[in-house]
Amino acid sequence: MTLERVDIEGCEDQLQVVLHRARYDFVLARLKPGQRVLEIGVGAGIFTKELWPRCGSYVGVEFDHAACVAARQKTEGRAEIIQGDARNLPFGENEFAFIICLEVLEHLGNFQPGVENIHRCLKPDGTAIISVPYRRTGGKSATNEHHPYEPGEQELVSLLQKLFSKVEVHYQFFEERWWMTLARKLHLRRVLGLHQIYADLSAGLPHATSKLKIGERREGLKLNLIVVLSGK
Repeated sequence: MTLERVDIEGCEDQLQVVLHRARYDFVLARLKPGQRVLEIGVGAGIFTKELWPRCGSYVGVEFDHAACVAARQKTEGRAEIIQGDARNLPFGENEFAFIICLEVLEHLGNFQPGVENIHRCLKPDGTAIISVPYRRTGGKSATNEHHPYEPGEQELVSLLQKLFSKVEVHYQFFEERWWMTLARKLHLRRVLGLHQIYADLSAGLPHATSKLKIGERREGLKLNLIVVLSGK
């Protein structure tokens, strides 16, 4: 496993701040009061400190010891955070009503054991939410050394459909007109004077990030895949 931590409270990459915040809000909107929750990959506890007070009971798992310490400090020692591996979760079957695994699978190399452990630990009537960087086909990231293997959309969804009876696929995407999408795919953005809006998006400028959405329609420039799972 390779380690990467994004602290949206101190991150200079404003695009990542907006993307992470939207995923956090997506999760919180689906969390029901009183649930027993497992968060896989708590990092330094940025989301944890917001999440755990809303849970009936909470457990966080983090691979890196230093990050565990930081996360415990973020929650003033009140949240249960243990060091562990997503591929070998130290819990019994059907323990959790709600499992969160945001931007973790791409760090594992072999992501399948991580998915199988989520399935094993989730209650039959529970909900799990997984997110990964969007790719049509799986492979090692060309831009992020911490992502040894990013699952492709179809291979991840196919695996999930074998394990869960309900698989809702959502996309975190940048809204484009049809001709913008065509220009991007044909590598004509600069020729047509469209390069600046994408540069502004990369820079995290508000007028560009306001066009970031999460939805079930396969449209626009897809940045992340978010999957909501239920039914075993």
